Amino acid sequence: MLMFNNEPGTFLTEGFGGAVHKSANFLKRAVLITLFSALGFMLSAPSLVQAEDLQEGTPAEQPSTNVQPVNTAAPAELIASSVPENQAPAKANTQTGDGLEIGPEIIGQPVRQSTLLAPTINDVFIGNTSISGGNLVRDRVGGKVVRATVYVTLKAKDGTVKATVSVTPTSGTTWTVNLPAGVEVAEGDTVTAYQELNGNKSPVTDPVESKPSLAGQNKDKLNMPSGEIWIEQYVANIVNADEKAEAIDLLKKANPTIAKDIKSVEFKISGVDSKIASYIVTYTDKSKTGEIQAPGLTIKRVTETSRSPEIDSITVVDNVVKGKLAEPGPFDGIKVQLILNVNKAKSDQYSTENKCTVDKDSSKPIEVTLQDDGTFSYSLQERESLTLDQIVGVSVKEPHKFVSCSTTTVKPAKVEKTEVRDPRKLTDNDKKAIDAAIRKAYTVNGESKLPNGTGDWKEVPAVIQFDGSGNVKIFSGNDVAGTWDPDNDFKFVPEKNEDGSVKLKNGAEPKITIPAKDLLKNIKPKTPVIAVDTDKGEVTITPPAYKDPGDDTDLLSYTVTYKDASGAEKTVTATRDLQTNKWSGPGVNEESGVITLSVEDVELAGTIKATAKDNGGLEGDTDKLDSDPASKTLETATVSYDRNGGTGEMKGKTVNKGVEYEILPNAFTAPANEKFRTWQIGTTEPKAGNKIRVKEDTTIKAIWQDIEVKVTYNANGGSGNMVGKTLKKGSKYTLLDSTFEAPDDTQEFKAWQVDGQEVAPGTQITVTKDTEVKAVWKKIQVKVTYNANGGSRNMTGATVDKGSKYPLAANGFTAPENKEFQGWKIGDTEYAAGDEITVNEDTEVKAIWKDIEYKVTFDGNGGTGKMDEQTVKKGDSFKLPANGFTPPAGKEFKGWQIGNEIYKVGQSITVNRDVTVKALWKDKPVPSTATPGEGTPGNQAKPQPQNQAAAGKLSRTGANGMYSLYASLLLLATGGLFIISRRRRNQR
Repeated sequence: MLMFNNEPGTFLTEGFGGAVHKSANFLKRAVLITLFSALGFMLSAPSLVQAEDLQEGTPAEQPSTNVQPVNTAAPAELIASSVPENQAPAKANTQTGDGLEIGPEIIGQPVRQSTLLAPTINDVFIGNTSISGGNLVRDRVGGKVVRATVYVTLKAKDGTVKATVSVTPTSGTTWTVNLPAGVEVAEGDTVTAYQELNGNKSPVTDPVESKPSLAGQNKDKLNMPSGEIWIEQYVANIVNADEKAEAIDLLKKANPTIAKDIKSVEFKISGVDSKIASYIVTYTDKSKTGEIQAPGLTIKRVTETSRSPEIDSITVVDNVVKGKLAEPGPFDGIKVQLILNVNKAKSDQYSTENKCTVDKDSSKPIEVTLQDDGTFSYSLQERESLTLDQIVGVSVKEPHKFVSCSTTTVKPAKVEKTEVRDPRKLTDNDKKAIDAAIRKAYTVNGESKLPNGTGDWKEVPAVIQFDGSGNVKIFSGNDVAGTWDPDNDFKFVPEKNEDGSVKLKNGAEPKITIPAKDLLKNIKPKTPVIAVDTDKGEVTITPPAYKDPGDDTDLLSYTVTYKDASGAEKTVTATRDLQTNKWSGPGVNEESGVITLSVEDVELAGTIKATAKDNGGLEGDTDKLDSDPASKTLETATVSYDRNGGTGEMKGKTVNKGVEYEILPNAFTAPANEKFRTWQIGTTEPKAGNKIRVKEDTTIKAIWQDIEVKVTYNANGGSGNMVGKTLKKGSKYTLLDSTFEAPDDTQEFKAWQVDGQEVAPGTQITVTKDTEVKAVWKKIQVKVTYNANGGSRNMTGATVDKGSKYPLAANGFTAPENKEFQGWKIGDTEYAAGDEITVNEDTEVKAIWKDIEYKVTFDGNGGTGKMDEQTVKKGDSFKLPANGFTPPAGKEFKGWQIGNEIYKVGQSITVNRDVTVKALWKDKPVPSTATPGEGTPGNQAKPQPQNQAAAGKLSRTGANGMYSLYASLLLLATGGLFIISRRRRNQR
């Protein structure tokens, strides 16, 4: 119930019911209506006091003329109540959409808000016999975790409850309930759920409607595979991971269209003598099939063993493990796994007989890729390493066969042979390179595998020594002689030999011995050098260096071959004495072994070749090696003659570069108007008979003396300078762009004039005489355009010479509505049509429009005085003013007259022309002095009321009667307010 509080505009809520307060409300509204009615009566007094109006209508429709005073003694009788005071409140809708009822005891009472979250419901699939969800609430009570109970209701499409089940999970945050036997989810079913914990209930979830599942949709589409699948643990019905993967692949291949919908598959076999395969499929929407047998899938027992792998020899420093499967191929579907470190103590378990069992202390298997030729390899990754005597295993699993495996043991490192020029005379650099190669070969991931020192000798590396034949012995760092430095925490200090090498203890034996032949590789000698000196015209062949350590000290000889100028084959062999270093052979320098040839003695573009030979290497490498052949083909150059515009022919010559050539006399005929002056080669001007050394293609050009002509430029009234050109008569010349300044700012460059013809810059002309190129100027053209500036139609402008006079045209535009042409405007300056302007640039002439105006004048029409005329824009509205004339005698103002129309003061007119407004007068009324009915034209009788009865009633009621009525209404309103105030106080 609502009631007024002590403060204006506030309400108190006291529950449902309360007829008394509703009556007070109703009375309050009635009183307000009465007050407004009273005010209405007062404002309409002149019409209400008409007696006949008061008597019209039915008593129920009209207020009574007999107004009674307000009865203040019984205010309750004046209060209208729309609801009985003791009537019960309307009953609320107690049925919710989920079928739960809200008891009447909660109506009007505070509702306790549940803090328990509702559970969630997973997709409900048609055909399901269980329902699941999540968002399970947990709490800790007495130190133990308790979980909510989930209540689930399954309803049919028509609202019938098919099942009500509950579950209290013991772990996790998800829940699953099983429907009663024989009940399953059907199309149109809905599921709701809520959870309860510690007496607190969650809200009920929104209904979740059942929907088709992939399991249901694919029920008749799912094909079980057929064929064979091989099982190793056939008797025990155990399926390993590889076999499961094969079974799943068979299922997906049998169902290509729905394979994408399959999330996971469970495969198993059962039976004793006759094996049966079955599948359980889970789809991507989490729907699942039951167990489906695959009778077409035959279970085969594995009986054969895979082929054995062969592993290459592995050294302690290898980072790649390689191997190969026994032939024949193909090798499709074969799985190869590598065990980098097989536990030595249980290496017997890693065998084919024991199914290649990997001990827990062995490294994890690594699957490697098998190539098409049956080979495989694996590169060691970071933190993987090999040690001496480490066992490496590899297993092979062929389809439908048992696994087989084999092992190999890590061996010492192989040292890469060091290339040397002379294996019999090792240099210090050779020994350093061999030492480094050994240490490098025995280092893996920064860790040395050599017998380095241990204990007190921990900081001493293994010692590598060479004997006179280049053989190597490697001693342990513990075999180094030395002392302990008391001043440096007794750190071991190795003792040195006179040559700076580390001294070993007496009787020390090498831990590793490597013969020189396993460390050294003889390399072929360097190639002789062939050089051509075109300045001297010589070819020199120089043998490779052979004296100092590191040179080809075992160099025996070198051979040179070429063809002479006649084309005959020539061979020269230079032989070295290994004891004296002296050379012998035809044309060979005894000391340097250099052979020198003349380029003129070698055939044109001939090729010279030279090859060196050494004394061979050590055991297993004794072949005498030849160097790469040096080859040099003589370059040729052509001497030719250039007539340079003359006529005739002169024959040149092709020679080996470096040959001397004698210049011939001129045999060309000079061009017209020219004569021979000299020969020219580059920038030199040799004469006939001079000899030149030909080092490159050489052109001997005839130089003629030319007839010269000039091209000059004429500004033709312009200003500035342009440089012409002096050139040979008959030459082509391209006219330049003009750089002259025009004679004035009204002109611009047009073209060049050559021999009376206008030609454009860039034109190529033939100059046969001194030629003047004259500038041609033209007037600059500018445009005059007209802008309608809001008008319509078009006006044609003009194109005129810059700086010329131009008379402005008469207006040809159509003016905007209610406008007329005033003139032209250019920039900020106004002009009249016909005005002459000077045009120095493109000019826009804009029309100027002005408003059309009319006069409104006033005619006193016999009255006196004057009223000022008014100016009004065409089409504007004009409000007629009050009369300003003095009326004629006996007259008074009646109105205004325009044409035949009469207007009142303040009335508006639309002005579309000049207007004369004439005053209208009427006779002024004169007060009557005659008796009624005796009026004269100048003194008419006062009109009498037509309804005499009404007049009589009015006189009987009069103003006093109306005032009584108003007073009664106000008194009634005041009494009502008093009663409301008293009832409110009583109720409080």
